[in-house]
Amino acid sequence: MSEEADVKRAGVVFFVLALGGLAVVGRLVQLQVVEHKHWAAVAQAIQEDMIELPARRGTIYDRNGVALAYDVPAWAIALDNSLVTKPELLVNLLVDVFQLSRKEATSKVYREGYFTWLARHVDYEVGQTFRQRAQALGIRGLMYFRTWKRAYPQGPLALPVLGVVGVDGQGLAGLELVFDEQLRGRPQKIRILRNARGQVQDLWVEDPGTPGQDLHLTLDARIQWVCEEEVARGLAQYPGAERGFALVMDPRTGEVLALAHGPRPDPEKLDPALLNPWAVTQLFEPGSMFKALTGLIAFNLGLAYEEETFSGDSPYVVKGVAIKNARGRSYGTVNFRYAMAQSINTVFVQIALRIGKERMVDYLTRMGFGQKTGIELPGEVEGILRPAEQWTDVDLAVSSFGQGVAVTGIQLGVAFCALANGGTVVRPRLVPGPVETRGQATSPAACARMREVLGYIVSLQASTGALAYVPGYKVGGKSGTAEMAVPGRGYLPDHVTAGMAAFFPWDRPEYVLIVVYQTTKNPEFWSGTTAVPSVGHIVRNLAALGVIRPYEITALGRSG
Repeated sequence: MSEEADVKRAGVVFFVLALGGLAVVGRLVQLQVVEHKHWAAVAQAIQEDMIELPARRGTIYDRNGVALAYDVPAWAIALDNSLVTKPELLVNLLVDVFQLSRKEATSKVYREGYFTWLARHVDYEVGQTFRQRAQALGIRGLMYFRTWKRAYPQGPLALPVLGVVGVDGQGLAGLELVFDEQLRGRPQKIRILRNARGQVQDLWVEDPGTPGQDLHLTLDARIQWVCEEEVARGLAQYPGAERGFALVMDPRTGEVLALAHGPRPDPEKLDPALLNPWAVTQLFEPGSMFKALTGLIAFNLGLAYEEETFSGDSPYVVKGVAIKNARGRSYGTVNFRYAMAQSINTVFVQIALRIGKERMVDYLTRMGFGQKTGIELPGEVEGILRPAEQWTDVDLAVSSFGQGVAVTGIQLGVAFCALANGGTVVRPRLVPGPVETRGQATSPAACARMREVLGYIVSLQASTGALAYVPGYKVGGKSGTAEMAVPGRGYLPDHVTAGMAAFFPWDRPEYVLIVVYQTTKNPEFWSGTTAVPSVGHIVRNLAALGVIRPYEITALGRSG
């Protein structure tokens, strides 16, 4: 009986062992055959890492081949935390060389893991110094990778337009963002092999990557520099001035030759607010600069002419609303030229009422207002130009001097390019290419007549644009001062936009120049003493650099 029981017991044990063996075999088949690819990938992930380093980014050049942004050699420094020796000395070194806080340096060095970035985009010489000091101190576990760092050889020149690059080599703003794919190239890939304990055993370049492509712009570094210097001077000298921009365009092609903003950003301590190209991304009411366009529309429609007389008295009442001239001044009977020279609101109200709401909105739309221009910068806004059916007679009246209509600086540049080139609306561009036209806003004849008027008024000593006059350069243009509206508070007398839209030479323009300043603390902030003299200074300084030459002889030299 006992022997029979032993046999049965052995049979049960054998059966159980057989089932266990089958289970083990089945699991091995599952792991090694069915799920082989999955577990192989898991094992590889444990043993290998892939890191990417940015390729050399393309250089950005101005129209004459001057480099505005390029990559220079740099170091990226990492740590295998499991192999680090003398960690406290490494913390001290990070604090001393890279100016990290002790808390940040400590967290990097004592972090649990096998790979930690200590510093990236380190200046080449600084990286060399760090490496030599670390070796002298006997610190181990550091890894050094050759990489690239964005540099700006012209300093902050055009930085709000150029934009900046992030730590991973990606464009974050401006043209760096818009053309990121072209500039970035394909990153370098480095494979890292770890041992069973996770420590770095070896590393090698698996893919060298490819450099990015260069980008050539329409900007002229000389003109950009002159404009930035003048905006900086204006912000320093005009009481209350807080920010400004200067835009220079070729009216025949739409090419942007300069787009300067102030205050200027510091490439080493970037303030995101100062990287905003607000001439493209923010709105303002253009004020009396719009009178040039109101007059142009009237000329095109045959509704006004240069010597026609109007009442310049103030106020002029429209539907019970009294519309006044600046400082409430009355001028009596004046002709169109004089009204433009003295910027008389009430005369242009009368002209706008002749034009009518539908035609005013139609012409302003043709000129590019209320829509994006298509310039190659992120964040462009459309502006505010309401449909004609939403306008009242008062809206029409005040639009004649740029109130109730919100524009961008680049839109204003496009409209004045049309005035300068004979009525053709062109797309503004920062990258060279074929001229893109957007239709004909007005006739060449109407444009020629308005340019002559605007050239005439700048040459008058008593006009609002007189300080833009530069002998021999035939500057024409219109200034404008407008109070800014604040939501919930209306128009505030100390919130002011002051600008001038100019072109030269007025009879066959080669340049359009827009200068605008803003303040939120000076009720006596006028274009005639801010933007207008800045236009004159820019023209003079361009002449001094030899960028432009006189268009007419202003005096004869002595002979004999």
